Amino acid sequence: MGLAEQAGYVNDIQFYSLSDGPGIRTTVFLKGCLLNCRWCHNPEGNRRFPEVFPYQNNCTGCGLCLEVCPAGAIEMAEPCRPRIRRERCIDCFRCAEACPEQAMIVWGRLMTVQEVMEEVERDKAFYKHSGGGMTVSGGEPLAQPGFTRSLFAAARERGINTALDTCGFAPWEVLARVLEVTDYVLLDIKHMDPEAHRRHCGASNETILENARRMAERGVPMRLRLPLIPGFNDGEENLRRSAEFVRELEERGRELEVDILPYHPYAGAKYRVFGLDYPLPQGEGYPEERLRGIVEIFTARGLTVTVGG
Repeated sequence: MGLAEQAGYVNDIQFYSLSDGPGIRTTVFLKGCLLNCRWCHNPEGNRRFPEVFPYQNNCTGCGLCLEVCPAGAIEMAEPCRPRIRRERCIDCFRCAEACPEQAMIVWGRLMTVQEVMEEVERDKAFYKHSGGGMTVSGGEPLAQPGFTRSLFAAARERGINTALDTCGFAPWEVLARVLEVTDYVLLDIKHMDPEAHRRHCGASNETILENARRMAERGVPMRLRLPLIPGFNDGEENLRRSAEFVRELEERGRELEVDILPYHPYAGAKYRVFGLDYPLPQGEGYPEERLRGIVEIFTARGLTVTVGG
């Protein structure tokens, strides 16, 4: 099989992205994630394969989805509020085919490298003039490492800059293969304590931190992203340890930039539309004064920080 025919599961393609790496970029969101973060804003991207989600804002309560489902996986406890019982769903997608209002949406489709690159190349002129390119995100790109590497190899052949937006949770051998064709890395650092990371993200952070150290030692161009989650990683002790970790990485390699990404409550509304329960309490976000104090923890150590990506 040639490079162009290799295929993977794509969740979405976003054009004219300004926060997923240098310049103007096209971001390819792949299906599948290696972690299970409680606050995840994109639950439709967690599983590797296509799956159906209700879009309750479009539902008129006609009940066709219930009638055609062979597994009895759909419930309508409230009018126009369908919910899917995942343990019963067999991913036949008959509900999506039958719904006249597009209130059942299939997320994820199998695409070849060639098909993805045809989309990405549409904005090639923007990349050239802005220093942009293609970013592969997710989900988690390293959940489909072979496909991610093939996308980057194809982009390199076309003179398109490549950026990897990753949680870093993968064996080094897997990550290193992708890095061979990667120009830039956006790496999430969610918590410095391995047990807290395990409780809230589904796995320890040890592999992530070690991969960050190895990338720093090899001089990989890298930007660290710190999502701020109330009650999880926004305590002063964890922020201090996070800043000191960034300093450690800089001592191993090149100067790094840090993005502080404040939690926002929009995900709760998305979960409700999908008929899901959001596991975190809905807050109002961070006041400016609090954010300034958090930024100072990093700038006091000589680090370059932006807020919001």
